Amino acid sequence: MRFARENLLFARSGMKEDYAPYHTICFLCHGSAEKYLKAFLIWHGWELKKIHDLNDLLAFCVDFEQGFENLKEECGLLNEYITEGRYPGDLPFESIGEDDAKEAIEAAEKIEEHVLKNINLPSDDEKKDPGDKMPGDEG
Repeated sequence: MRFARENLLFARSGMKEDYAPYHTICFLCHGSAEKYLKAFLIWHGWELKKIHDLNDLLAFCVDFEQGFENLKEECGLLNEYITEGRYPGDLPFESIGEDDAKEAIEAAEKIEEHVLKNINLPSDDEKKDPGDKMPGDEG
């Protein structure tokens, strides 16, 4: 989950730039959401699959926790940035603006909050070993 947190951290910090790369911010928000959803699934024993579509991942999450149904709008919004933030094509980079980036950050934050609420991680005081890692914390 460290990578999910880092994606969202960099998306937030990108908004502070004089020239904010909004397309990159939106792409990072999609990546953060994808990683959080996969962390939740792996936490429940799901075998990692190469899936980038948030709606598909969300459907798997709902199998474990019905409350994920409430994230359909956020996943649909962020799915728009699977390729748009990385590759030029039908949607030019310039068409992704500040409002889009703010909305993407809010959507990713909602997904982050829901996942963290539904994964029972030990608090720092409860960890037996300081080297304990969370799902996705390689290295």
